[in-house]
Amino acid sequence: MGMGWSDLLRELVKEGLSSNHRRLIVLVGINEEKLARYAADSLRVFSSLVKGARGLYMYQPEYADAQRRMSRFKGFINGVPVVIDYKPYKETDKLLGTTVDFTILDLVNDLKPNDVGRLGGIVRGGGIYVFMIPPLSEWVKQLTKFQQSILVPQYGPDHVRHFLKVRFWNKLMNMNKALAINVDSDEVVKEPVLGNVQPWKPKEIVIPEKARFSRAIYELAKTQDQVEALRAMEVLMERPPRGKKVNVVLIADRGRGKSAIIGLALAALAHRLRKVKGRVRLAVTAMNPSNVSTLMEFVVKGLKALNYDVDLSYWGSDVVSVKVGVSIFIDYIRPYDMLSEEGRDIVVVDEAAMIPLPVLYGIHGRFSRVIYASTIHGYEGAGRGFSLRFLKFLREDRDTRVIEYELKEPIRYALGDPVEHWLFDTLLLDAEPAKITNEDYDLINKRGFNYVIPDLKEFFLTNEDQLRQFFGIYVQAHYRNEPDDLGMMMDAPHHFIRALSLNNGKIVVSVELAEEGGINDELIDLVVRGLKLPGNILPDRIIKYWGLTEFAKLRGWRIIRIATHPELQDKGLGTEMLRKIEEEARERGIDWIGVGFGVNAKLLNFWIRNGYMPVHISPERNPISGEYSVLLAKPINEAAGDTIIYANKEFRLRLLNSLQGPFHDMEPDVVRMLLTDWGQPLDPSYSPRLTDAQVRRLVAYSWGPMTYENTTDAITELVRTYYLRKGADSIELPLFYEEVIICKVLQARPWKEAARVLGLRKSTLMLLLREVVKLLIQYYIKYTEIPEFMISVTKSQRKGQSR
Repeated sequence: MGMGWSDLLRELVKEGLSSNHRRLIVLVGINEEKLARYAADSLRVFSSLVKGARGLYMYQPEYADAQRRMSRFKGFINGVPVVIDYKPYKETDKLLGTTVDFTILDLVNDLKPNDVGRLGGIVRGGGIYVFMIPPLSEWVKQLTKFQQSILVPQYGPDHVRHFLKVRFWNKLMNMNKALAINVDSDEVVKEPVLGNVQPWKPKEIVIPEKARFSRAIYELAKTQDQVEALRAMEVLMERPPRGKKVNVVLIADRGRGKSAIIGLALAALAHRLRKVKGRVRLAVTAMNPSNVSTLMEFVVKGLKALNYDVDLSYWGSDVVSVKVGVSIFIDYIRPYDMLSEEGRDIVVVDEAAMIPLPVLYGIHGRFSRVIYASTIHGYEGAGRGFSLRFLKFLREDRDTRVIEYELKEPIRYALGDPVEHWLFDTLLLDAEPAKITNEDYDLINKRGFNYVIPDLKEFFLTNEDQLRQFFGIYVQAHYRNEPDDLGMMMDAPHHFIRALSLNNGKIVVSVELAEEGGINDELIDLVVRGLKLPGNILPDRIIKYWGLTEFAKLRGWRIIRIATHPELQDKGLGTEMLRKIEEEARERGIDWIGVGFGVNAKLLNFWIRNGYMPVHISPERNPISGEYSVLLAKPINEAAGDTIIYANKEFRLRLLNSLQGPFHDMEPDVVRMLLTDWGQPLDPSYSPRLTDAQVRRLVAYSWGPMTYENTTDAITELVRTYYLRKGADSIELPLFYEEVIICKVLQARPWKEAARVLGLRKSTLMLLLREVVKLLIQYYIKYTEIPEFMISVTKSQRKGQSR
């Protein structure tokens, strides 16, 4: 006769304690009392082996049944020697730096991938996770809180898919070190595979004899990996020669103590630099203050170990500034704000994979000593993608010395932890693109592609290899990734995927799309009155900003993400994929295709080049990423053509008239592309509204001694005429000339700032602008007489004027 569930659990926990690995207990059932009892009994067994255990109980407080299960659990756990914190799932982001002996997850009401991803690293080796879930046959009949959040007006609850639950269930039932019990029938439905574990022995930590950081800092390291990372960061004590840079790049899986060791290194660096220069200013940047909470915690620990008294400043519950008197300042700065930050001795970019590439390039150009840290696998983003793109740039920069280190040793548990493996596998956190061979390059050169329209059930539940290839590309080609992306892709009724594969089956482009539009009159009326239309971003904005209610009735596809294999960028694969999607859309009677993203020049150029017209832009930059969010659309048939052209014209007119206001700091090359005319002039009948006096001043500015400041009004009108008539006239300025008039005239930037943004000397910019204005005068003011004395202005006169 086999062991009972409690004996199986006891042996499972003993194994985990021996190997310093975690274990999973899955309680399956609908009986609330039994779920609670088995959870309490599991901790009773655990507490007999682990004394003084502390842990968490996670639940959704808005569900009455979750409250009842928790209440019953509290009754059953009474007298068991454990300490439990009861936390709602909305607080998971605050638990990332926590270490506990066990965690109970009540997953009956919700299965949110982000929550599971965040909580999957907080239990120490030898600890347990207890999951409470309904039987799969019942679970797929109900909507979780996460599934309710992805509903859209066009689809009811019956259309929601349940692939995430099925995948989650299947992966649990195939995990060797999981024990699953049906509490309703008191049966073990899945026994763990016992045995075959290696006893764990902690490694001795060896501190280097000739370390330059204080020994007190090294003694705070938990692993030899952390010691080596500290050693790597000692190089930042020396300021590099003028024009040179030193960058340290740390990458690691979640739970390796990366942020902690950077915090200790900053404390050590601040200590040494203070002795050298008296005053130290360090900066830490990440997408959110919460991303650097662990780093700041260890900055404080390090400074205290060096006998400093510290003052802290907070943003909510997050430390954003650590100060020691008037000598040490370590501050959190938002990524985009780093581009105007000055006087920082050393900068840390934490979770660099989450930060837009243009911001990373800007930070690199601005600071000589930088630490870049990135998580390889985890909900923060895909560090491998960071490595493939930005790290390649750093390595190729001759003026930058790059020191790279990867932390591999977990802090809380031993390498090879089965729960970590299960988590990465289930949520595809370790998904990688296919390896590219010479044969693959030959296929690409021969354009040997297949357009893949997958059967979603088969793709998500049985075709694991293709799914991992697809998702590996999806996360590595973008900086904002989280496990919820996978849940949305799997279950949202309006989301679907497409792929481009080589003839040998390797996926090279991944695309996620969402259906939008097809909205009825009743809903449209509510949108006009201010209702936000979930899951219908383009129709919502086009109704609210341009009043085009009929657009919402048209059916469209919004491309949520299009991602090309990181090794195959700039080979035309993205354009090829768009062509295939557009062909399919045309065949299916789709009216338009749209896209939205944080705008930068390279990305915008791709979409403009492929015929996508801007129709909306956010009026301010994202305060974290520093990007303006833009929406573009391309008509697939005539029904959408007139509407999108009208929306684009209104968009251009709004932008043109807002460049001295909300868009005064937008990059000139981005503005230039956003003002693309598409052969549709804003006002083909417009003529420059200039008085004779203004024309005389224009001539005097272009060929004579008049200053720009005395001619601003007339020059602005001339430039406005160019953009209002663009598409109707034969004149087309060179692209850089357009950027000059955008930056200096339309955005009214000061000379010094405009010259810096355009990469010119101030004197060169002043001369160039005169030449551009001459071209516009000669085209738009046909019969302008230029006095002879102005044409013969001497070089010395001009030189004197430009001072």
